[in-house]
Amino acid sequence: MSLRRGRGLRSYNTTVLAARVLLRVLDGQTLESALQRYQDTDVHAQLSHVCFEAMRHYFSLSERIENELNRPRSKLDPEVWCVLLAGACQLEHSRTPPYATVSQSVDAVKKLGKSSAGALVNAVLRKYQTDGELRSEESRCELPNWLIEQIDRDFQGVRAQLIEQFKTRAPLTLRVNSSVTDFEQFCDRLDGAGIAHTIPALPNAITCDEPRPMSSIPGYDEGFFQVQDLSSQMAVPLLEANVNDRILDACASPGVKTSQILDIYPNNATVSVDIRTKCSTWNISRRTQQHDLHGWVQGDLRNTDWWDGVPFDRILLDAPCSGTGTLRRHPDIKVTRQESEVSELASLQRQLLDTCWRVLEPKGKLVYATCSFLREENDDVIQDFLENHGDASTDNIALNHGSATRFGWQLIPVRNEGDGFYFARMRKSQEKT
Repeated sequence: MSLRRGRGLRSYNTTVLAARVLLRVLDGQTLESALQRYQDTDVHAQLSHVCFEAMRHYFSLSERIENELNRPRSKLDPEVWCVLLAGACQLEHSRTPPYATVSQSVDAVKKLGKSSAGALVNAVLRKYQTDGELRSEESRCELPNWLIEQIDRDFQGVRAQLIEQFKTRAPLTLRVNSSVTDFEQFCDRLDGAGIAHTIPALPNAITCDEPRPMSSIPGYDEGFFQVQDLSSQMAVPLLEANVNDRILDACASPGVKTSQILDIYPNNATVSVDIRTKCSTWNISRRTQQHDLHGWVQGDLRNTDWWDGVPFDRILLDAPCSGTGTLRRHPDIKVTRQESEVSELASLQRQLLDTCWRVLEPKGKLVYATCSFLREENDDVIQDFLENHGDASTDNIALNHGSATRFGWQLIPVRNEGDGFYFARMRKSQEKT
C-alpha cells in the first residue's frame, strides 16, 4: 500500500511501519530521518509515538522481551526483534488493547515475510509482563551503562533527577522572531487559538503546555516563530556583541541560532559557515537570504579555506557533539551512540576551536556550546585548549539555573524547561603570552 496523506492509512498495520523504522534506527539512521517518509501521512502521529517510546524505554522493553524468549536474542531475525519491540512498547505505552496489539504483531511478521516467527511473537507478547521487576541497572535507568557511569562520576548530587528526566518528553518551546512580529501580539494569537502556554524568564521564549505540530501554531506560515529549545536560546546572548562587531556563526546548519543572531543583533555583519551547502530549517533560509548584512558560506571549519581574511569580533561555535543533553528529544541517541564516538567528537571539537581561534580578532570573544553533559566534550576540551593557547582566558558565566563548572556553565534537563547544554566563553588577548 502506498502511503499518502489522509487516505485510509489508519487501518494500515502500524507495527509493520514501526518495525521498519526501528530497524533503520538500529542500523544507524536517526529516528527523525527514519520517520521523515511518513511525515505527511495520517499514521505519522501514532507511528511517532510508538517509535519514540520504544527508544525512550528500549532497555526495559528489551529485558522483558528477553525474559520470554526461548532462544538468545542474537539468534533472532532483526525484523522479528523490531516487531517484538514495537509490540511490547504498545503493550506498555499505548491505549491499544493487548489482544489487538498481539494480533497486529503476529500479522506484522507475516506481512514482513517472516510467517514462521508468528508463533514466537504470539507466545512472547501474550506472556509479556508489563510490571515485572527489572534486574539490570540499564533497564531501571533506561540508559546504557557507559552513560550511567558518567552520571555517577559527575552528577551524583542530581543523579535521580537526571535519570528520570531522560525518561520523559521534552517540552515544546518556541522563540518568537522579534524582527518579524510583536511578542505580546503573538501571545494573543496563541490565546485566541486556545493554545495554553507559559512564558519562561527568557526574552521571546514561549513554552506550549502540550506538544503539537508546528503547522498548527498561528504564525507558522508567516515565520513568526522558530521551535528552539530553551537552553539552546541561551547561547546567542552570551556573545554580548557590540554594535559594529562582526559575528561568525560556526557550524551553523540548520540555521536556528543564525536566525536568533539576526534578531538580537540585526545591524551586525554576520557570517554563517557550515560544511553543508545551506541552512535547511524552514523559513530561516528565506530570512537569512533577505538580510543585507548576512552571508551563508559552505566551508569545512577544520581549516580556513572558506575565510575571507577579515577577522571576527564574536564567534559562536555550537560544536557537533554526542547530543547526550537532548535524550528527551532524541531518545535514539542513548541506544545507538557508542562510548568510543565521544573521544572522536572531542577530537573534532578541538580542531574546530583551533580554527575559530585563528579567525578571531584580538580582544574578541568566542562562545563554545554543546548539547552534551559529558565532561570529555566540555570542560576537558576547554582545559586542553587553554593549555595550548596562551592568548586565551575564560569569562565568568552565570545563568538562572544550572551550575558553574571549572571553565564554563552546565545545564541539565529540567522538567518543563530546557535540555542539557554546556557553555564556555573565552576572550582573546591582544597578543600571545
